[in-house]
Amino acid sequence: MNNQIEIYLLTLVGFLVGTSQFVIAGILDKISNTYGISIATAGQLVTVFAMASGIGTPLLIMYLARYGLKTQLLIVLSIFLVSTLMTPFAFDFKFLMLARIIAGLATSTFVVISYTLAAKLAKVGRQGSAMANIALGFSLSLVFGVPFGRIVTLQYNWQAIFWILGAGVLVGTALIIWLIPNLFDREPLPMKEQMALFKKPQVFMTLFVTFMVFIGYSMISTYITPLLLSIGNVTEHQIAMAFLALGIASVVGSKLGASMADRIGIAPILFGSMGIMILSLGTIPIFATSLLLMVLMLIFWTASTWMFGPTQSLNLSTIAPEASSTLIGLNSSFVQLGFAAGAGIGGIVIHTWSVMAINWISAVSVICATGIALFSLRFSKSAEIQKTMEV
Repeated sequence: MNNQIEIYLLTLVGFLVGTSQFVIAGILDKISNTYGISIATAGQLVTVFAMASGIGTPLLIMYLARYGLKTQLLIVLSIFLVSTLMTPFAFDFKFLMLARIIAGLATSTFVVISYTLAAKLAKVGRQGSAMANIALGFSLSLVFGVPFGRIVTLQYNWQAIFWILGAGVLVGTALIIWLIPNLFDREPLPMKEQMALFKKPQVFMTLFVTFMVFIGYSMISTYITPLLLSIGNVTEHQIAMAFLALGIASVVGSKLGASMADRIGIAPILFGSMGIMILSLGTIPIFATSLLLMVLMLIFWTASTWMFGPTQSLNLSTIAPEASSTLIGLNSSFVQLGFAAGAGIGGIVIHTWSVMAINWISAVSVICATGIALFSLRFSKSAEIQKTMEV
């Protein structure tokens, strides 16, 4: 049975849900003006969103496992719609933060359920392609969602973005009720078994590499609008075009990373991408007076980060193949925790020094990740040699 239409529907809803996550970075200055707060304070919206995603999603997934996948999806979309409705009515910043916490929990859980459901709906042998479609929806939300949010804000206000997203997700939810069957999945690993994976040193170090890389990524992505504005004489149109270019770079990077890892191996892509990140971040302050050159460096940085992401998931699946889905889920949680920590650290750096200083701190974070990855690689090779000698 061909369920391609249903998979495309999940992709479309994923695009709308993903836009609600990425759009915030493009309108931090507007939110700060609305509530009379600093850019650094507004950036904590990214922190609470990511914390809710990283910590709450595994717990919510375990709770929802008793239901069919369609039912799980509808529950999560209902939670998302509540958060979307709360956002335009946020009478103060604390209420807006609560709305973002709820949105973070719903968004990340939607991703996990959509991956599983898409694989179930796909033909035999086409599960990977179906899951790639879900990932494409979220990549496109970064490409088009952030510029879209900036344009809507200019024409109306930033609250209008969430009315539009809410209406789109509501229509998508109605179509899901109508089109998608209520399939069931096997129950996920208990939390005790998931935590046991941390006893493997290579697993823990690899997840910590993810955490450090996305601390660096979040510091820049959260405060990218004030970073661009720091150049001076930058127009709204130029900012929108910069976001579009960075979004395209993210899609290209994710596609290149996956294909090149198959050809030349996982390790070269991981270390190569981290090397490009460090060079790009270190170069950005040099071009602090040129928007074109700064955006060019940010394009290299974005593409390399998105090359790293899927390659790291592939890396984890080879470390413990018997628990690959669990490890990929944990990797997603560490990505979100990195987002949360990076947004918080970035706010402190901006408040203490300047917005340009986040480039140096971000580079240091990636340098630390590279060092840990090198140690992990040497550790795994030593373990393999010792195991061979024992045999």
